[in-house]
Amino acid sequence: MGLILSIDVGTTNIKAALVDEDGRLCGEATNIGTKIEGDATGRAEHDPQKLHAALLDVCRLAVGDWGADVELLSLTSYQFGLVLLDKDGVPLTKISTFVDTTAQSHHPHFLRAIGDVDRMYLRTGCPPIFQYPVNRLHHIAATQPEIAGRTAHVLDSKAFLMHLLTGEYFTDYSTANSLGCLDIDGRWDEAIIKASGFAVEHFPRVLDGFRDKVRLAPSVCREIGVREGTPISAGLYDGAALAASMTGFADGIGVGNFGTSGMFRVPTPAPVEDLEGGLIQSCLLRPGRFFTGSGINNCTIATNMLLNILGLDLDYLRGRELSDPGSHGIMTFPYFTGERDKVIGNIGTGMVFGLGVASTRDDLARSFLEGVAFSYLLVKNRLDPDDRIKEFRLGGGGTANLPWMQIMADALNLPIVLTQNPEMGIIGAACLARHGEGEDLLACSRMIMKEARVIEPIEKNVHIYEEIADRYFSVRDSLREPLLARRGLGPARRQKAKPVVKPLPLVREGW
Repeated sequence: MGLILSIDVGTTNIKAALVDEDGRLCGEATNIGTKIEGDATGRAEHDPQKLHAALLDVCRLAVGDWGADVELLSLTSYQFGLVLLDKDGVPLTKISTFVDTTAQSHHPHFLRAIGDVDRMYLRTGCPPIFQYPVNRLHHIAATQPEIAGRTAHVLDSKAFLMHLLTGEYFTDYSTANSLGCLDIDGRWDEAIIKASGFAVEHFPRVLDGFRDKVRLAPSVCREIGVREGTPISAGLYDGAALAASMTGFADGIGVGNFGTSGMFRVPTPAPVEDLEGGLIQSCLLRPGRFFTGSGINNCTIATNMLLNILGLDLDYLRGRELSDPGSHGIMTFPYFTGERDKVIGNIGTGMVFGLGVASTRDDLARSFLEGVAFSYLLVKNRLDPDDRIKEFRLGGGGTANLPWMQIMADALNLPIVLTQNPEMGIIGAACLARHGEGEDLLACSRMIMKEARVIEPIEKNVHIYEEIADRYFSVRDSLREPLLARRGLGPARRQKAKPVVKPLPLVREGW
C-alpha cells in the first residue's frame, strides 16, 4: 500500500508527514508556525493568506521526492474556527479561533435572539457558550452588516482548508458541529442559522469523515508534488483524530489532548445532556455516533501566562517539585480565554485566590497547574459520575511536563497513559483515512499505543485532592456574581483600545 500525506492544522502550527500502513512516520514531521494575531479588542485570528501559503509549503516539504508513492491525503484541523467568504471565494474576514473574545460581551444578545436556549442545546448537543462561532456570526450581522450582506460562504476551519485544496465547499460532521448550528442528526439547523442573521445556503456540504473522500484540485497536485487525481479524506477534527490513534473509541477509556487547549471525551451512542451546567458537548462524529465531553480552553495557555508574567522558562516548571498538593491554600482559576460552561465560562477571566505574605513563587506556580487539572476534573465529574472510565489517555505537547501529569493523575484519580510520539494527531488522521473505523482501526491504534507510558495516581495525594476539590468547586460556584459585577470594570467607555496587531503569547517553544 502507498503512503498517506497527513496534515494536522492547529492553532499555533501546521504539521505534515508521510505515514505508512502501520501508522509509522516516514522521517520527521514538517512543522510551520501559524501565529495567532490579536489586539486589545480580543481578536485572535489567523490570516487566511498566510495560512494558505503555510498549508501548501508544509505539504510540499513533507512530500519531498515521494510524490509518486502518495496514494491519499488526510487532514485534521481545530474546532471553533470561522471565516466568511464572498461569492468569488475571497475572504471577507480573517479566521477567528477559539481564543477570540471579541463577541464575548455580545453573547447575551445572541441568547435573546435564540429564545429557548435549552432547546438549542438539545437540538445541537452544543451548550450555549460564547465560543461557538454562531455567536460570532450574530455579532457580525449586528455590528458589520456590510460584511454579512456580502457573505456567500460561512466556513469552519476544515471547510476553508478543504476549499483551498479541492476548490469545493465541504466539511465533516465533527468540525461542522463546532459552529454551534448543526443538529444532532447532521443537518444544518435553519432556525438557529436564521436567528444568527445568515442562511443555510451559506454553509458547506457535510461529509462522513470516516468514509468520504474528495479529489484534490489539479493545480494543488502539481504544487505539492503528488499525482493528479489524488484524493483527500474528509477526516475528523483534531481531537477525534488524536483519539483514533490512542484507542480512544474503546469502552472504559477517556481520551484527551493537552496543548494550548485540551479536552476530555469518551465515545457515546447518543448525546449527553447537561442543561444545568452547560458544560458537556456531544460532538457529532457522524449520525448515530458522538464524541462526548468538553474542551478545556486553557491548558498551556495558563502556564505560558504564568511564565510570561514571572519571567521564567519551561525548565522551571518541568524540573522541580513545586510546593505541596494544594499549593498551601492558593487556588488559581485559569479562565484566561473564558471556559466552556454556561455558568462561569461565558464571563470567566483568570483569577488567583488565597495569596498571602507567606506565599511563594512555587505555591503560585503549582496552583496554576492544579487549576488546569481541576478543569479536567470538573468535566470528568459531569461526564462520568459512576466512575466507569478506568484510564485517561493524553496526547499533546503539554504532556512533556511529567510533574504536571502526576498532578493530573492524582487529581483525577486515574492512570494517565502518555504516548511516546508527539505526532499522534497526524498519525490518527492517517489511520482514519486508511481504515475508516472498526476493528482494523482499533488494532492499528493498539499497536501504536503498545509502548505508552503510564503514570499512576499516588494514593495519599488522591485523598488530599478529593478534599481540596470540594473547596475549589465551592469557591468556583460563588464566583458568578463577582464576575458579573466585573463586566462594569472594563476600560472607560470613552477610551478606545488601540488595535495593535501582535502575536499572542499562547505557546512557548518546547511544549
